[in-house]
Amino acid sequence: MRISSSMIFDAGRNSMMQQSGSLLHTQQQLSSGRRILSPSGDPIGAARALEVTQTKSVNTQFQTNHGYAKDALASLESNLGSITDILTYIRTRAVEAGNGAFSASEHQAIATDLEAQFNALLGIANSKDATGDYQFAGYQSAQPAFSGGAAVPSAGPGAVMYAGDGGERSMQVGSTRIMPVAEPGSKVFMADATGKSQMFGAISDFITALRGPTSGISAAVSQAIGNMDAALENVSTIRASVGSRMLELDLLGDLSAIQDQQYAETLSRLQDLDYNEAITRFTQQQTVLQAAQQSYLRVTGLSLFNLLGG
Repeated sequence: MRISSSMIFDAGRNSMMQQSGSLLHTQQQLSSGRRILSPSGDPIGAARALEVTQTKSVNTQFQTNHGYAKDALASLESNLGSITDILTYIRTRAVEAGNGAFSASEHQAIATDLEAQFNALLGIANSKDATGDYQFAGYQSAQPAFSGGAAVPSAGPGAVMYAGDGGERSMQVGSTRIMPVAEPGSKVFMADATGKSQMFGAISDFITALRGPTSGISAAVSQAIGNMDAALENVSTIRASVGSRMLELDLLGDLSAIQDQQYAETLSRLQDLDYNEAITRFTQQQTVLQAAQQSYLRVTGLSLFNLLGG
């Protein structure tokens, strides 16, 4: 086969273009710090990196949800603690009211005090969380959880009715874990089938008894203490559940942090450039390109006139 001058020139030019392309690719790798510049460069590695990136993004969202869930549960636990304090105080005052030496005016004073506690408890029952939702309203979080409770002259506060539902608002905190971050007021404040809160009803009944004849105080005190014990046990059970969820969130957060680090390390292995190898390759490619350029110049410098002149 006869080799023409144009074929020699084309071969030299193509070699230089190939070497220039390889050198440019390495330069881009060094500039970006990435081994894979496009999916075509390593289809399998690029696909794996995309998969890990997506998984890492989901894990990051779970970590964000952990923060929201912690805030919601911390607020819930705080309010449950306040409810416990009020119920404990009312129980203590009920024990004091059982003192047979107390006069009617002293019972009236206790009734006035407990009415203030009743209103404080109702305020907690209709409290909002950090997002502006009514915390104890279940899924009906746009409206107050409870209604009623207005004081009746010469008696206790009126009936308090639950206006929410039994829904437990939840948040996904893991791939297979959806965690309740709120408790319905029907459960916390012991609403019956008609929606009437037994907790508020018990306090109201006691206040009414304190403002009535002293002959009925003893029985009312015994009933109030029993009701407060039942309410305290109910709230204590819910607080224990909330505490368990907060502990679980801490554990899930630790696990997510470990997984996040593992994903980052995997992405680094798939995408990050080995600078030592790349610099060595860059130097070699420069040398090869320079040699190809010099060879091309020598070949293209030859012509029939050069030969004749020799």
